[in-house]
Amino acid sequence: MANNVWSIKNDLEVSYFDTSWVAIQADSYQVDIDRGISVEQGVFARPKVGTLTARLVKKDLSDLVTGPAYKSNMPIRIRYRRYPDTFPAQWTTIFYGFISNITMNFNVESQKLNIEINADDATKILTGTRLSSFAITGTTSARGFRTIMGNLGSAITAIDSRVTLSQAPTASAASSSVQSAQTFGETNSGDILNQLLDAELGWCWTNRSSADAYYLTRGDVAALKAGTWYGTLVVSNVHSTATTHICMDFIDLNWNTDNLVNSVKVIESSSTPASDKTVKNTTSITNYGEWPADFEITMDPGASPYTRVSDWATTVANAADPKTISRVSCPAIRRDGTSSDLATIDIGEQLKIEFTDPNNTSNTISQIALISGITHSITPDHWEITVDIWKGM
Repeated sequence: MANNVWSIKNDLEVSYFDTSWVAIQADSYQVDIDRGISVEQGVFARPKVGTLTARLVKKDLSDLVTGPAYKSNMPIRIRYRRYPDTFPAQWTTIFYGFISNITMNFNVESQKLNIEINADDATKILTGTRLSSFAITGTTSARGFRTIMGNLGSAITAIDSRVTLSQAPTASAASSSVQSAQTFGETNSGDILNQLLDAELGWCWTNRSSADAYYLTRGDVAALKAGTWYGTLVVSNVHSTATTHICMDFIDLNWNTDNLVNSVKVIESSSTPASDKTVKNTTSITNYGEWPADFEITMDPGASPYTRVSDWATTVANAADPKTISRVSCPAIRRDGTSSDLATIDIGEQLKIEFTDPNNTSNTISQIALISGITHSITPDHWEITVDIWKGM
């Protein structure tokens, strides 16, 4: 009877693309993947270059003696079989990128070849492309976040056609910010991207299975964190045999008032000081004291009384909460040896996390969180998935 027990030797594949996808055959695999966004000042979502380190051990020495067929800048992917018995031809990709470096050495003791392949995902292209110029012009509607992101994506694609940039497939909210009219000389695409994301309080990342890059507007983030849960997976510290249950190895659940920003001053860098706004979350200040912070952003402040700047400050101040879940780690392989569906989730998706106090089971935290980062650590003995959590603004 098919049982779909997962094996790293048979059900994990490291492959590169030349004229077609070619699997690299090895005796042993170890894979580390790190993808997502980084959070600056607890507010700004900055795209982070996703990385892959794949370590392979081979008895065949031809890659070292005659040179490998896989080379720097070639596409590389990591994929696994979720149902090796039931659907042996079905593979799920968990990393797609481009090879950056290859190192090899021969181990005399084991008489085997050790190979390490490093790769970056398409975020490196998205944030590291040199643009000769970039202009933000036109009417207010033409300078909205979504429009300018589309223009930036087209400018990057014109230089390197491997990457595309668009709003996330399940998202549709309008822009919350409008950029000031300005023209950039020779500049890095990442500098412009971060300026746009900071003003919008938006998210941006690269797909796990392609070079497609996605973004979320402030409205998209708000819709995702509103509390309507569309998923089925539940990460919990209380074990269950349900197929939707994900066992929890580790949780970073903390209460820290140093993380609060409940008195927000926005300094709008491209207009007069009169557009600077301070907004306070009076409820949070009453409960935890006042925790001020200043933020400098660049965007069109809008009509008097500078509603765009005030809305930005209000959004940040209202997000103040000392209790946060920032990370959970879970085994990717269930107790029955089958793979968990946790490996199929991606950045910008929802995940439900439940934590029950072992000393008082009536005390339970249940939170619908947004995934901001994913790491995989896959060895012959264990596959651990760590999910970074951030609700955004």
